[in-house]
Amino acid sequence: MDVLFLSTRDLRNSRYVRINNKNLLETRFGTADTLAFCGRLEEVGNTRYGPRLRINDGDSLSVIVGTFNENVRRDAEAIVKKFRESDGDIYLLMYGNPYETDKLYINVNQDNGVIVVDKGTYDKFHDMRKSAQEYLRKKYDDKLPEIRGKEISDGIKDRIIEEDEFSLSNSAIIEFIRNNDEGDGVPIDDIFKFFGNFDREVLEERIFELMEMGYLYEPKSRVLKVIE
Repeated sequence: MDVLFLSTRDLRNSRYVRINNKNLLETRFGTADTLAFCGRLEEVGNTRYGPRLRINDGDSLSVIVGTFNENVRRDAEAIVKKFRESDGDIYLLMYGNPYETDKLYINVNQDNGVIVVDKGTYDKFHDMRKSAQEYLRKKYDDKLPEIRGKEISDGIKDRIIEEDEFSLSNSAIIEFIRNNDEGDGVPIDDIFKFFGNFDREVLEERIFELMEMGYLYEPKSRVLKVIE
């Protein structure tokens, strides 16, 4: 079994392939038959195929759990119940297999394919994912943008992607959020509006990078705060 530890955004430029009766997903980090994700549970539902769980690790990913496996389906049903009864955040670790018809699906059908974890495990998962992907990028000589360090006004390190044609800096995003946060965070739509002259996809990528590097987090869906 070849496993890739991914964020949901890594699926954007992936490609489903079927080789020797195996369902595989090709990504810029390699090819695998099993994909692992870890995110905050933000929505639940029920379908005739099994519980639908939507996790968020910067982007949203919905999966239907337990179509062919009663054990993991039972686990997912318990998670749905827990989510509906809880006021706090719930984090899930899940792994499944890629499959594509009209669109890409992640089939979660193995025992223990979805489990509840704590925030610390979520953080460790994504630290491990970033370390593994950095190793794989070097191994496959993937030509990604270089990262450099830069001091910002309050002395924290702001790792900035090399400036693109829009010259949008990470420090500008951080300072806007910090200056406009009245305690509950800043809605992401306010950020899009303020930086309206910049390409939205570029801005989304930059915000995601800042979350990846530990400078921003979501206290609730689509609201951002600076980690001080």
